[in-house]
Amino acid sequence: MKRYSLSALVKRWEREELTIEQAVGQILLWLVVLAERVDHLEAEQRKRQQLEAN
Repeated sequence: MKRYSLSALVKRWEREELTIEQAVGQILLWLVVLAERVDHLEAEQRKRQQLEAN
């Protein structure tokens, strides 16, 4: 499934070019991306903290 940019997603929603199901699917795709980025940032922070502690 193609993931629209957030601005494109909002525009499509405003123009009623997405069904509720499509909008929810897009939001879930964005949630996965954001969760992966948070996980990565948290792992990097833990690494830095471990290096600073040594």
